[in-house]
Amino acid sequence: MFKHRFLLVFVPLLFLVPLLLSACSETSPSFGKYYRGKTLDLNLMTLERTPELLYRTVDTTGAVHHYRILPSSAELELVLVRIKVENHTATSAIVNVDEKAAELRDFFRGKYFPLDVNQRVEKVSAPENPGAERNIVFLWNRTLADGRTEAFQLRNGFGVDGWMVFEAPVDTEFRELRWRAGDSLSIDF
Repeated sequence: MFKHRFLLVFVPLLFLVPLLLSACSETSPSFGKYYRGKTLDLNLMTLERTPELLYRTVDTTGAVHHYRILPSSAELELVLVRIKVENHTATSAIVNVDEKAAELRDFFRGKYFPLDVNQRVEKVSAPENPGAERNIVFLWNRTLADGRTEAFQLRNGFGVDGWMVFEAPVDTEFRELRWRAGDSLSIDF
């Protein structure tokens, strides 16, 4: 009798645990594949976690500027998602990449939205270890000189590739990304 209960409980767990672990890890089989919506093709390239984001930019004069983004509290971490968005269907597609463009969802109905990096960034001095900094292109609407933002207009055959920054509790396991900018797609991890 004990043997039958053991088999009924633990054998299914042997198959379920690896499935759950692969569904929410940073090495999901969903990464690197294209998913087609009605207008856009999306490719989730990778997901990374970090306690802070250090990066540098070079302006038109060649001057290097150093920046940092931190989570809003110690219980949170930054989650970086590299996404490619391409238009292979419509003549032109308007893609408004802002804080409503995407959401990461966890297994407990938690929703996490992208941060406006322009609002969260702070300028810092050069770090002691320059290798800690990244060269990064953010996937976000273009900011104009007057402070307004402008959505991407993707002509047929064109795309954008960049990083979106989210904030979530440390070690949150994600189950899907929902994309809402210019199309509607859900991609399970």
